[in-house]
Formats: sequence, C-alpha cells, structure tokens
Amino acid sequence: MRRLPLLLASLALAWPAMAQEARIAIQTETSSLDPHFALVGANQAVARHIFEALVGSDRDLKPVPGLTEFSNPEPDVWEFRIRPDARFHDGSPVTAEDLRFSLERMPRVPNSPAPFIRLAGSVTAIEVVDQHTIRLRSRGPDPSIPLNAMSAWIVSARVAADATTADFNSGRATIGSGPWRFVEWQRGQALRLARNDDYWGEKPAFATATLRPVANDTARMAALLAGDADLIEAVPPGEIARLRARPELRVTASPSSRMIYIGLDQANDPSPFVTARDGSALAANPLKDVRVRQALSLGINRAAIVERVLAGAARPTGQLAVRGQLGFDPDLPVPEFDVAQARRLLAEAAFPNGFRITLHSPNNRYVEDDKTAQAVAQFWARIGLDARVEVMPSNVFFTRAGRREFSAFLIGFGHTTGDAWLGMSQVLQSYDAQRGIGGLNRGRYASAGFDAAMDAARGVVDGARRDALLRQAQQIAAREVGIIPLHFPDNVWAHRAAFTYAGGVEESTLAHHLAPVR
Repeated sequence: MRRLPLLLASLALAWPAMAQEARIAIQTETSSLDPHFALVGANQAVARHIFEALVGSDRDLKPVPGLTEFSNPEPDVWEFRIRPDARFHDGSPVTAEDLRFSLERMPRVPNSPAPFIRLAGSVTAIEVVDQHTIRLRSRGPDPSIPLNAMSAWIVSARVAADATTADFNSGRATIGSGPWRFVEWQRGQALRLARNDDYWGEKPAFATATLRPVANDTARMAALLAGDADLIEAVPPGEIARLRARPELRVTASPSSRMIYIGLDQANDPSPFVTARDGSALAANPLKDVRVRQALSLGINRAAIVERVLAGAARPTGQLAVRGQLGFDPDLPVPEFDVAQARRLLAEAAFPNGFRITLHSPNNRYVEDDKTAQAVAQFWARIGLDARVEVMPSNVFFTRAGRREFSAFLIGFGHTTGDAWLGMSQVLQSYDAQRGIGGLNRGRYASAGFDAAMDAARGVVDGARRDALLRQAQQIAAREVGIIPLHFPDNVWAHRAAFTYAGGVEESTLAHHLAPVR
C-alpha cells in the first residue's frame, strides 16, 4: 500500500501538467454567476461552462439537439424532450419541472440590466407533458422559439426554488448540467471550475479550469508570455503578427458575429449628455432628428478605424446582420465618410455650429473599445461637434446603459444564432416587455415601418420570404439610423503551442474548447 503514492506521482509525471488545469485569462469578468441575471456576452460565456441551454447550437450558430431534442408538431407548438442521461452536478436528473421553472424564472430576476424577456414574450403557455417533456405554445407560427431557447439556461428547480442572484454568486445555487462544475468564485480574481465527469457530451480535456479576469491588454499578453496563462482572449490587433512569430505560441482567429455600434438616445428631452456648445441646456434632443443621426453616421470613417485602431482585424458594416446570416443584405452599403454632407445635414437640422455630446464606452469589454470611442469623437469633431469621451469598466458601463443614462454609447451585440431576427428584434425593435422585444433597445429607437417588417417576419417559416422581410427591415433601420453600426471585429485568441483551441464565430472563450496537442 505504501507504493500507491509513488505510483500516483509517476502517473502525474507521465501525464503532462498542462492536461490537469486550463489557465485562461479573459478580458471581461462576468457580473454574476446567475445565468438569468443579464443577457450580455461576458455572463453568457460563463453560463456556457456551468449550465446548458434548452436548445444546443452548432459552430454556425444554428439550433441543434443538446440537452433536449425539439420538434414543431403543430404550427404554434414546440416540444422539447430531455435526453435521458442529462444530470445536474448534484446527481439529480434534469426534469420537465426544471425546464418549466427556469423558463418562468428567466424574465423575473430583479435588477437585471439586460433582462431575458424575449422567450417569455413569444410564449403563451408552458405545458409539462411528462417527466421528460415540455411543450411551449406560441402566438401563431414562430421560428424564433428555438432561436431564443439557445440562451435559455436551465437551473435546478429544487436548488434554485428560493435562490437569489446572491445565492448563485456564492455558489449555493450554482448547480447546472454543463461540462464544468462550480468550485469557487473570488470576484475580481478568479473563477475556478472542475470537470463534470458525468456530463453526457464530450468531456473537457482538463481536470480543472481557472478563468482569471485581466482587463489590461498588456497584462494579459504578459501572462501568456510568462507562462502564467495557457490561453488569452481579445488579443490586441497590433500584437497578432508578433505573437504569430513566436514558436512557443499559436494564434487562433476567426470572423466574429459581434457587431460594435453606437446607440443614440431617441427618447429623452433633453438628452442627459447633449448640450449647446457652450454647455447650456437644449430645449429638445437633437438625436431625435433623423438628419442629425445621419450626420453622425456619415461623420465616422469606419475604414480608418478598422485600419488604424484595429490593425485590419475587423470588417466595417452598415447593418446589424453578419454575412451568412438570414437577413444579411449584401446590397446595403457601409455608409461613406462624408464630412461635407454631414455638415449640411446638421445645418438643415438647425445645428450649423454643432453641439456638445459625450460618448460613453467601456474600456475592457470589446477589442480596443476605448480607442474606438476616442477615434469616433475625433471624427465627430471634424463635422463641428464638441465631442467628448468618458470610459469606464464594463460592469459600471452596462449597469448605467441598462438604466438608459447615456446620450451616445459604444456597445456591441453578439449574435448567437444564424438568423438575424433575434438580434434585430432586441436591439432595434420598439421596446415591449409583454411581447419580449426591444430588451436591448437602450436608445429607444421606434419606427412603425421597421416594426411592421419585423412583425411580418416573425412567424414566417419559409427561408426566402423571411430573408426578404428581414432585409427590408435592415434597410429601414439603416435609412433612419436607428443605431450607428461600426464594424465586426475578428475573434482572436493566443495560446501555448502545446494546445489547440477550437475558436469560431461565437466569441465566448470556453475552457472545454482548449485541449493539449495529441
């Protein structure tokens, strides 16, 4: 028996240390371990480790069977049947009651800065058929049901029955059915996970994983170069070539499905961060005038931002949809940089001398987000605005953005499906909590024409007709400048050469996509 420790030690030496723990440096820390607290990218990335969604997704962001198999037995009925080997981390089976509880809890979490209202707004009834099956009834045919279900995270009804968001953050209620089990979260320092050996799907290659938030780009790079991290995300574009030249490192890159855009307050009079050039109050909000919004869009040189700020690691855009998605309009151009026309439009809107505006931005959420905001402000100065920039950590930014405190703000939306309807309905459609739309429309853009096209597309199953309606909606939003699209940055990760990383268009950095080279 005394030889057992020696045997275990020899096995540990035979198996590379790298296969025991995945050490990952991420750019942005989650604001909560409650998977229903906020429909934002950093939170969803963590949820993908611990929890499973009602419907799975493939590398092209198409809905596929996962925790459940799903079908559409009637035009307004969607059925979800749980796979028999699905278990929560405490060993209990995933049941239909867990699905029902999770779907009902999602839109009701208090103080959510980005609430999960979209699936709830599509569903008129949740029916428990048997222990393994539920049915969702929609308001007529609705292909958005499985799309929304791809971010419907399932929690244990027994564990989370009376749980608060604080209970998830402490770990008490953090019981999912995903590939990783929760171990410990030290806010601001590290999230520690352990492999779920009972997971029904492909098991992670590592026994444990540590996700450490490192907001500073230089510090994140230093951690990789020093060997303190095996994988980092959000590689600064200007550093990609240098990292690729190092033999001990590898770079994984792919086009992303996240659009960076500027939201504009189109609801408040006056708008909180818009004044006359001398700082005096304006009676009305100039951002409500489509000519002003058009001027702000024309006043941005997107190509220059991509080239100079992002070192070419992005694609300028004039629409919310990404190429390859249903609803992408290849004929919708990227707005041209036209200072003269922008100035003419401002003059027509009675602002020949411009006005003062503050652009707010996170400084640790998107690739070169603060530098992009500074570049936008410099371009706006060329069309006559007194443009200022205020940046802040993402947790502060998203809380304030959710309360709609800004006049102009740089933000992103990451598509999680291959159908643009979902993103368009949340970012651009008129806010309606009852119908589950407009949940991320923080600027409160409202357009009868856009809403009509989106409502017409909602229940259309035929791909060609649905695509045409979504393109029509894209054109309306572009013409009215509901938001100012900027670009789609590339997803870029760097990792030790002894590892592979399966990156894709979905930007979440996932520990179970990292593996030792075999």
